[in-house]
Amino acid sequence: MTISERIAITGATGQLGRLVIAELLRIAPAAHLIGIVRNASAAKDLAERGVELRTANYDDPDAIKAALAGADKVLLISSSEIGQR
Repeated sequence: MTISERIAITGATGQLGRLVIAELLRIAPAAHLIGIVRNASAAKDLAERGVELRTANYDDPDAIKAALAGADKVLLISSSEIGQR
């Protein structure tokens, strides 16, 4: 099975986000993955594997909209910050 669509994964630097990206990299080219992160420096390892990083957070709708541009599918992983999800 291979994936040809572009998939955006929010929370890409979190525990679940990293596991999802690791599994997707087994069946999809890294160029098809978009990691949505709050802090790109925390995702340097993902970028080194070829995952495109885009910076956004849930409090900024314009940044989220821009980060999701060109994605065919989205995996929305909620934040663990109580009261700020």
